[in-house]
Amino acid sequence: MRQDKDRSSKWLLSHHADAVLKLGGITGFTSWKAIQPETVAPRRLPDGLIEVRYPGETEPTLVLVEIESYPASDVDRQVLDDLMLIAVDRKVMPEVVSLILKPKGNVAVTGSAESVSRRGRTRIGGSWPVVRMWELDAEELFAAGDAGLIPWVPLAHTTQTPEVLMTRCRDRLASVPDPSDRAGLMVVTQILAGLAFPDKRFLDLFGGAKAMIESPVLDEVKQLIKVRAMQENVVDVLEARFGSIPKDRVLPLQTISDENRLRAMNRLAATCPDIDAFVAGLESGK
Repeated sequence: MRQDKDRSSKWLLSHHADAVLKLGGITGFTSWKAIQPETVAPRRLPDGLIEVRYPGETEPTLVLVEIESYPASDVDRQVLDDLMLIAVDRKVMPEVVSLILKPKGNVAVTGSAESVSRRGRTRIGGSWPVVRMWELDAEELFAAGDAGLIPWVPLAHTTQTPEVLMTRCRDRLASVPDPSDRAGLMVVTQILAGLAFPDKRFLDLFGGAKAMIESPVLDEVKQLIKVRAMQENVVDVLEARFGSIPKDRVLPLQTISDENRLRAMNRLAATCPDIDAFVAGLESGK
């Protein structure tokens, strides 16, 4: 389920990032473009980085997006790490949309973090708003008139039963004119509903299992999972031959999605004389 949620979030950031920006209170922009985080912060992969343009401004505004299923003790520190990496790389401090989808226990995400030197003489920190989905109102998301907000509705506060709420989501998405976009939104709404209502299933409401199987989102999820498995297989081969491998030495693997290139990396992992030779081949791009 977590993997489905992660892939669904990435699909939404690629296709409906404007809705995610609205969830975070960022409005008034004229256009947006999703940027591949791998090209910006290679040592940490934020969920999304969005380039937003406002009227009358020549330079775009960068927005860092982090989406977590549940609060965790390290979420604030991860956001601070990403902020510092992007600020160094881009020479500009991005805005932040930090989404927490469901409450869990007593752990709280505060929207602030600080790093202190060993002697305590130097400090660096930051603060940003945190959006807790269960504190948003489902009716306000419906009223916004943006189909990209509908997948988030099941996670928002409501007094309606899950069945009534999901029927309304289906009926709203049925009016999306583009068939591919409509199918994608239907699937990610079901996936996020599975997080909101883990004991419920809504396949029949959204066209049954056949609709899920034929969805372009599911195709993208399958492809992403396949690529990740191929990347992990390369690391497995290396570790079988050379023992534990420091993650930073093979981190560029995460930026490779071409299957032919990954097969070549797998062959190199099986035949290279040592890890240095593999890293050289990996970094050469050949």
